[in-house]
Amino acid sequence: MRSLSRTFLLLPALILALVLIPSVVLSAAGSASGASSVDTLTSIGAFDSQSITAFQSPPGTVPPRPPGTVPPPPPRPVPPRPQPVVPAPAPAPAPASSTASDKAMIYPHEIEKVIGDRLSPTIYAFTDNGLLYRSNDNGRIWFLIRSKVEVDDFLMSSADPDVLYSGAGANCSDPASSNEPFYQSIDGGYTWEEMPTALNLRPLLIDPADPYRLFATDCNMLYLSSDGGMSWVQKPDNSAAQLWSNYQVVDMAAAALVGDPTPEQPHWDQLYAIGVDASGMGVIAFSGDEGETWANITDLNRAPEALRVVVAQLKQAGAVWMVSDAGVWATADFGISWKLTSRGLGDLASAGASRLHDLTYAYNGKLYLATDRGLYEKTIDGAIWEKTSDTSFGSEKAVSLLLTNSNPEVLWVNTEDEGVFVYRIEED
Repeated sequence: MRSLSRTFLLLPALILALVLIPSVVLSAAGSASGASSVDTLTSIGAFDSQSITAFQSPPGTVPPRPPGTVPPPPPRPVPPRPQPVVPAPAPAPAPASSTASDKAMIYPHEIEKVIGDRLSPTIYAFTDNGLLYRSNDNGRIWFLIRSKVEVDDFLMSSADPDVLYSGAGANCSDPASSNEPFYQSIDGGYTWEEMPTALNLRPLLIDPADPYRLFATDCNMLYLSSDGGMSWVQKPDNSAAQLWSNYQVVDMAAAALVGDPTPEQPHWDQLYAIGVDASGMGVIAFSGDEGETWANITDLNRAPEALRVVVAQLKQAGAVWMVSDAGVWATADFGISWKLTSRGLGDLASAGASRLHDLTYAYNGKLYLATDRGLYEKTIDGAIWEKTSDTSFGSEKAVSLLLTNSNPEVLWVNTEDEGVFVYRIEED
């Protein structure tokens, strides 16, 4: 009887021990195993601590507007924090005898268009599933901005990539066409505000030192805003030529880093503007006082036709290129002498063709030209254009180009129908 009583007293304690001891052991083992797994993944490169830090860093904040007589717009609600996206795997290296060129991806989606500025590493991208992304490091890591895009084209401020401007401008060939709105974003494209004082204006050039100063144009005049598009001042050509009374401004560029030594802060000390008149004849003008006065530097022997793009060498005073229907115009001395190159382009360069679309220069001493039949190149002083070889986009219609000073070996090529391609520039 005494033995039976002892059994009843010890049985609950035995059961409790059998339950608690394995649980404690398993818990400790699980914690150790988890730590070991993370250490193992880190050791084999599954996690990149630098990438993780970048994932957690949101785009920069918007600085306050400069003081002025025009009051700033009311504060907007803070948008949700952009979400980082793992970039597409790096493409396999090309054979040593060729230049790599690949479709641009934000895995698993193709990039349809990229927008940026040569002076900034920030790039915006629209993908084929309708999303807007942003990268602060030339496309290494992308942040999702919007899943529903309100505006599909814009200019970006290199001084503050959160500040964007968009406007298609009026249809100058149809006076009865509807009015076109002008938009501003100060939160990197998450929200857009229509600027009622900028109806029918098209943004041309943003001050590289001030995101709230920009030039814009309509069918009749050049305008300057110093408060982000809230108010505008007409900037006519006050010379005897009265250029902007006869020519519609179509593009502008700035030699923003001219100086010896190269200035740390970009500037508007040297501006170029191109325009076309009612017959399609072109003009290029230079301003050394931020657009207060303009000097006609067009070729005196042969006026260009159907100008559409002007590109200034950022660090070389007087070096400018213009894209026209007939080819590419170039000067290195403020228009004292001009040279037109079209050899090698065939029927791409002909009056009324509109088959040449954009131009950029690289620090390997070459020019790159976007055309209806892909990408062409030539040395800056060369006389013949050649089709860029070993490209995966072949003869697709290339409509615009983006190259940044912070990543000068990579040329982004926007095509009309096949999205964006990345072309690797090699030193000669």
